[in-house]
Amino acid sequence: MPINPYLNFNGDCRDAVLFYADVFAEPAPDIMTFAAQPGPDGEPVPDELADLVLHARLSVHGTSLMFSDAMPDGPVTFGQNITLAVVTDDLDAIRREFEALSDGGRVLMPLQETFWSKAYGMVEDRFGVQWQFSHEA
Repeated sequence: MPINPYLNFNGDCRDAVLFYADVFAEPAPDIMTFAAQPGPDGEPVPDELADLVLHARLSVHGTSLMFSDAMPDGPVTFGQNITLAVVTDDLDAIRREFEALSDGGRVLMPLQETFWSKAYGMVEDRFGVQWQFSHEA
């Protein structure tokens, strides 16, 4: 079975998932909220947690990405420990998706021809997630 990257966010998971669905031209996924589960005492979760994302899944170029918001008392710290690599033979998709993720983000390596790829680049999107794009025939 494949390994599915699981991305955690600090309250903006819904925005991230919907943004990625738009970038990769995928339908908006089903989003399960914290309200769908009982709280630790069996009562409904507090109102301030109800709309946080408990779980969402999105397919990007055949890979399943999973998403969740962290509990407010245990926020996640984004670093360079997860990079998502998009490898495809669709040069137009690479250019379009790289540009879309660059909007509000930071280009780490401009999309360019390298000795191993007709088009390779790295970008950190506006949510702090780093993406690599590589054209592979």
